[in-house]
Amino acid sequence: MIQNWKRWGAIVLFFPLALLSLELILRISNPPALRYYRDVKLLHAYHPEYGVTLEPNESRYVRHYADLWQGQFTTNSLGLRGIEEPIPKKPKLVCLGDSLVMGFGVSDEDTFCSRLGGLEENGLSYQSLNLGVDAYGSLGSYKRLKDMSTKIDNIKTVLFFISPNDFTMPEELRAQGILPDDENDALHENDPVWKKNFRIQFELTRISYLLQALKLGYEQTKVKFAQTKYLIAADTNLLSSSPLVYLRETFILPVKHQKCEETNEFICPTPLQNLNVICSDTPVDPNSLEPLPETTTRAYDLMIELSKEKGYRLVPVILPMQIEEVYCRQLGKFNALGGYAIRAKKYLDSKGIKTLDILPYTDKMCGREFTRNGKTNKAGIQDYYIPGDGHLTKLGNLWAAESIADALKDYK
Repeated sequence: MIQNWKRWGAIVLFFPLALLSLELILRISNPPALRYYRDVKLLHAYHPEYGVTLEPNESRYVRHYADLWQGQFTTNSLGLRGIEEPIPKKPKLVCLGDSLVMGFGVSDEDTFCSRLGGLEENGLSYQSLNLGVDAYGSLGSYKRLKDMSTKIDNIKTVLFFISPNDFTMPEELRAQGILPDDENDALHENDPVWKKNFRIQFELTRISYLLQALKLGYEQTKVKFAQTKYLIAADTNLLSSSPLVYLRETFILPVKHQKCEETNEFICPTPLQNLNVICSDTPVDPNSLEPLPETTTRAYDLMIELSKEKGYRLVPVILPMQIEEVYCRQLGKFNALGGYAIRAKKYLDSKGIKTLDILPYTDKMCGREFTRNGKTNKAGIQDYYIPGDGHLTKLGNLWAAESIADALKDYK
């Protein structure tokens, strides 16, 4: 009997000790494959109103797990990106949006919002503050703005950056269970059980490296499973409807022949590698597109009301975030991915709010000289966006800041 109790006692003690040992191993070794996710996690904190915010007074050097980018990531006492604190009574320009605005991909001083600091307009010199937080949809941005409006004085202009991730999602990604941010907000906004569970898992995975690694592995397994299921369904459909096309595309690889006339001469716009971009000669008809979701329009209405109440200027900005749209623009054509901007603009126009469209300024991208590793190069479109990531490079942020500043001069 005593032997049985010892055996069960050893078993009971084994699992906590094993988990504690794994936790210590992860913390000491800090493996490169997980380091990026851990650093990003610790930059964030739970917020009872809008779910996730940035942890105040943090400073970390973040390096992407695939070495796509690296940079210093700092937050001030309000949890805003950058070391600069709000200067009392100084006119403020604030940037509002998701990860593109927050500035994944570059160091603090290189984000386009930071570069807008000192912008002069109508005799005023603005302090620029970055309210951006990754994965925010329209409703999250409104709640963030409302909260920070009580903590930052003399806000004069709010640049709200409209993202396609707010209310659009390609069907192949939707089939994998990935939903737009506004749709996610609509599902969970009035669900106290989900909010409670989210807080528990958020806090536990922030405390424990092991739990975060397990959660990350579980989520990636789910995505891989959904991707595999989608690809099998697509291949099965193609095989049953067009077996010859399926056999050709699956087993016959095209051979690229080098043409004698091919040279190293710079081409503008530069071709996009590994992307089959379809451009149209005519723009998308706004009336052919679905109206914005209710969650999105409600968030826009709340922002408009808040701007009137607080007396600042709300400037919705359409900053091109999809390389296909930029490529077609430089060919003098149009891309269907730009439909999100048309939908947002149509609704905001109906409310008397003018949008700031930065797409025309992409004409200045191609051929711009820049320095990389001490060598002067001419920029193609892809030099402005991090490959496979979608965020702006250092050059992309510089272009965005210059373009936004120029566009604001003509904004009435």
